[in-house]
Amino acid sequence: MIENKIVILDDDEALASLLKKLLEGEGFMVITCKDTDEGYKKILQSKPDLAVLDIRMPTVGGLEFARILRKDPMTKNIPIIMLTVESTEMCKVVGLENGADDYIVKPFSNRELVARIRSLLRRARTKERVKKLENDGLVMLLDSRTITLNKKQLHVRPKEFDLLYVLMSKPNIVLNREFILENVFEYNAAVSTRTIDTHMKNLRRILGPWSEHIVTVFGLGFKFVPSPK
Repeated sequence: MIENKIVILDDDEALASLLKKLLEGEGFMVITCKDTDEGYKKILQSKPDLAVLDIRMPTVGGLEFARILRKDPMTKNIPIIMLTVESTEMCKVVGLENGADDYIVKPFSNRELVARIRSLLRRARTKERVKKLENDGLVMLLDSRTITLNKKQLHVRPKEFDLLYVLMSKPNIVLNREFILENVFEYNAAVSTRTIDTHMKNLRRILGPWSEHIVTVFGLGFKFVPSPK
């Protein structure tokens, strides 16, 4: 039985063929694309459950392509795993900031890739999704992934949206960095906890005075403190 549909975008046709064979052997339906133009068309046509994206791609690079997917209402919620030979922490941070949900460095273990795909799909299926969160003039709509503050729409990156969602969904509870990495970035150790600080700084800047609701608990983590209703 076909479990999920996956689109692979990689201009290395030999690697794409190997990945297709591997994942089909695990019960996935796999569609391969050699460039981002073809990939975008096939993603719109097939509506996949997950996309595996090489960063170095013809036509439009992988980072820009991830941004395009996140801006399009038809594709913005598709989980993205980026494959790349770049292994530095900064490259990982840039990939995550541009919309990737996971980041795997080449060469990689086949077992690790399959495990991460299953983990990401499982979280996408089982993650509790409250349709609306609001407090003190701020409203998060989960289906449209929009945020308004005093009826003015705010523009945040995908991971900053997820970070605020995790905080607001657990009011008055201190969330440590490991919990945030697991539930926002879906990583345990693959990315530094300093990544959280970068996203938190950006989020607070965008939220302005409202960011006082996000409290840093030194040595422990962060918590959302709502205004009394």
